[in-house]
Amino acid sequence: MKLAFYFRWLPALLLWLGTALAAQASHLLGAEMTYAPVAATTAGTPRYHVVLKLYVDLLPQSAKQPTATLVFSRNGCDAVGTGSFAVDVPITQITKTYGQSCPANLAYTVQLYETDADLPQGQWTISFSGENRAAGVRNITSPASQAFGIYCSAFLNTELVAQNTSPVFLSSRLPYVASGQAERYSFSAFDADGDSLVYRFVTPQTGTGAQYVCGVDIPSTPSPHFQLNAATGALTAPATATTDVGIYIMAARVDEYRRLNGSWQQIGWVMRDVSYLYLNATNRAPGFTGLTVGGGPAAQPLNELIRVRAGQTVVLALDAADPDAGQVLSFSSDAVGTIPGLALQPLGPTHAQLTWQVPATLPPGRYVATVAVTDDGCPTASEEQTLAFLVTAATPLATRPTGAAKAAAFPMPFREQVQFQAGAPGQAITIVDELGRVVAQLRTQADGRVVWQPAAALPAGLYVARGADGRPLARLLRAANTTY
Repeated sequence: MKLAFYFRWLPALLLWLGTALAAQASHLLGAEMTYAPVAATTAGTPRYHVVLKLYVDLLPQSAKQPTATLVFSRNGCDAVGTGSFAVDVPITQITKTYGQSCPANLAYTVQLYETDADLPQGQWTISFSGENRAAGVRNITSPASQAFGIYCSAFLNTELVAQNTSPVFLSSRLPYVASGQAERYSFSAFDADGDSLVYRFVTPQTGTGAQYVCGVDIPSTPSPHFQLNAATGALTAPATATTDVGIYIMAARVDEYRRLNGSWQQIGWVMRDVSYLYLNATNRAPGFTGLTVGGGPAAQPLNELIRVRAGQTVVLALDAADPDAGQVLSFSSDAVGTIPGLALQPLGPTHAQLTWQVPATLPPGRYVATVAVTDDGCPTASEEQTLAFLVTAATPLATRPTGAAKAAAFPMPFREQVQFQAGAPGQAITIVDELGRVVAQLRTQADGRVVWQPAAALPAGLYVARGADGRPLARLLRAANTTY
């Protein structure tokens, strides 16, 4: 499917080009960063694969971005001489190119810069500082807005966890807001570890150009259009009429929490900084009009939580419509390829099917997926919907593969203590509650046995023990004890 260029920048084009060409040519429209553990090359030292994603303007007057410098700062982004280092990374991949010829030839690419790095125990800030933001940004309060670059960073605490996969953003389109029209966009992210995510706006930053220096807040006001859902990352812009067209910037951070030793601790975060346009446009955006789950006869609200088990396949039927007659709709999802087992299939002019074969090893927790519907108007218009899922443990446990628990847990139900067999000695075991929240992290003993003595304050109920690979090992039912 050929995707039309999402920026749809018409009235502000001359404003943007006039100010940009008067100074430095702008070229960076957005930036974000993610990381994931890879096989270690030095015993005992965690190693990570880091990906910087840049949204680069392809206008002929714009500067290019053949390489990017990633700075790895240990124990504070301004730390020097404590193991901090910098790496020059060439472009490794262009994942997408967006283009539109209505009425001018506008385009941008989504470019990746990737590298592997050893990250010994410490609190690591990984950052990129780029030059040449778009000039004339409306919500930058300094008159010399073209002087500001773009600063993007991520954080990983290897003092708390040696293995952690960061949240990965699920959308690569850049938004616009049309005067008098509502808009849906998404900063939603997928976390393969099932960690708890919290979304929030942050002030866009610029770098100083020197290594090992933190980003500096840009004198600016928050986005006057978008509202951010702290639980799902969904962005909404209510219909607002104004003549203040032009370019705006906004940045968000996804804070990642995991329950360690009985308390929730922040183990990392990632951020995204993007440009968007507010403009006047007569083409109205399409929108999703219905959602049914599993072939059910009744539709449910698009923002309602969808419950599914690990190992289960869920099928969602989506309906959409366009208020402008005669336009052709197309469906897309950048979440496909990022969320394992997710697939999107168009079924007709106004229908699509989103199928998720939930991996049996996916940790219980809350997850989101994104799907967009786009018309073929001039300029193109679209709506991106965020769908929320609650994944519970796979059942039945009796069908677990070889390597799972060798004997049933006992006593069952239990009160003060429970034990079960889990295989090799020293194996990591995670205990989660019915909502997928981690309540304990244990290790198998020398004989492969696991003994769990939960705190007295932990409520009665069903808990699940999972191995290091996420597979369920045992179902643990704690009975109420009136002596507590």
